[in-house]
Formats: sequence, structure tokens, C-alpha cells
Amino acid sequence: MMPIFTSIPNNARIKNSGFSLLELLISVVLLGLVMSLLYGAFFQISNSSIQVKSTLNTRQELRLLMKIVLDDLQSVQYLKHFSGVVQSKSLRRETGLIAERKLGPENTETGELEEVSSIYFHTSIKSRFYPEEKDHDPELHEVSYSLEENPDTKIWEFFRREDFYLDDNLREGGKSYVLSEAVTKFELDLLESETALAGGGFKENWTTVWNSEEGVCIDKTAADNFCLPRAVKLTMALRGDDGNTVSDSQVINLCVPPCNPEIFE
Repeated sequence: MMPIFTSIPNNARIKNSGFSLLELLISVVLLGLVMSLLYGAFFQISNSSIQVKSTLNTRQELRLLMKIVLDDLQSVQYLKHFSGVVQSKSLRRETGLIAERKLGPENTETGELEEVSSIYFHTSIKSRFYPEEKDHDPELHEVSYSLEENPDTKIWEFFRREDFYLDDNLREGGKSYVLSEAVTKFELDLLESETALAGGGFKENWTTVWNSEEGVCIDKTAADNFCLPRAVKLTMALRGDDGNTVSDSQVINLCVPPCNPEIFE
């Protein structure tokens, strides 16, 4: 008799080749945990990227603002003949550089009011605010920078003022424009003098205020015959869209007497 083969299911093999409900649930839970970790890492990297981009944009804007200020200051001029023309004994034409300090925005960390600078000066640059006059631009203008609180919005605004024509008052006139509403610090330190030390090097004397004295500048017999600071240190801070603040400081030399006494010959 020939053997007869029948197809009988192997129940044990079927049971071993599938997944139980418990195993399926565990797999789903593990998959969910892995996906949660991946999504968390993705959003963390994404947020960090956005924050870094925001910081870079804020720092770039800050550097642009500082460049505008420093470019103007780099060409600051003391006009000896302009100040020497006195219309009356009581009237003196202001020229050179005037720097003052006043109370400004509140420091968010200490709650105290910060001191900010205001600066007024003559500078030999092309006009920024009078494009219609570019064909006969004398390239010598009054310029000032200040941080002022808007009385309506209570927002501190960073101003640049430019007067196309020179007049007796260095602090007023011309056009003013708001360059930024995010500046939280605007400070100027001015190098008044340098004293040579016996052991080598120099001792620097910095000040926060300045007012060019026409009499001292004109009088060449004066001991300290200088009209402008030797150097200017500019410190600014800017608040970004993300609420974080970036700050920077730069120093420029204003090569003036006794650096180049021949300028005033």
C-alpha cells in the first residue's frame, strides 16, 4: 500500500510565526517613544537654529548702526576759522564736538536707569538726508546722535540728525530720522590725554563728556592745545526680535593734535 500524505496544519508552527497582541502593543509603544525623541530633537535643533539666526541678524544690525556712527565720527572736524568769526562778545559759534550724558532706558536686570550719550559735531562727509542737494554738497555738515523716549509710545528711539548748512547752534536744526527703536545702550567714552610712563607705555585719561573750547584751540600757547579727543570708544546694545540683547564696543582714533599738529598750522 502506498503511503498517503495529507496536509495537516502545524498549529505550533503557526503560533510561533505570528505576533501576539502584547508584542504588538509593546512595539507600538517603543515606536512612539522613538518618534517622540526624534521630534523633540528636531524641534530643539530647529529652535536653536532660529535663535542663532535671530542673534546673527541682531548683531548684523548692531554693527551696521555702529558703522554709521563711527564713519561720521571718523571725519569729525574742528573748524578754527568758523569759530574765530565772532559776531558779538556774547555769541560764540559752536564747532568741533560736544558730548553729554543723561538718563536713558531702564536696565531690565537692575531696574535702574542707564546713562546714555548725546553727541553733536561737525563732520566732513557726504550728506545722507539731502539727496536733492547732492550736486552742490559741500561735504561738511552738522550731525548728532541721541537716544530719546517717544512721549506717546514710551519707546526709546535712536535718532540721527543732520543739518545741511552750518550755523551757530551745533545742537539744533536740519532733519532727524529714527534709525532704530531697539537700541538699549548708547555710550561714548572720549580719550582726553595720554601720559607717558617712566617704565614705558602710556596712562590714558578717559572722560564721558566733551565740549570743544574755541579759546584753547585757537591759543597755540596753551599747554593742552587740542580741540578733539584723541580717540572715541563707542558702546551700543540692541534688543532683538527674540527679546535677547547683544552689545559691542569699538574704539577709533581721531588723529588730532598733538598727533598731527600741522593740521592747525
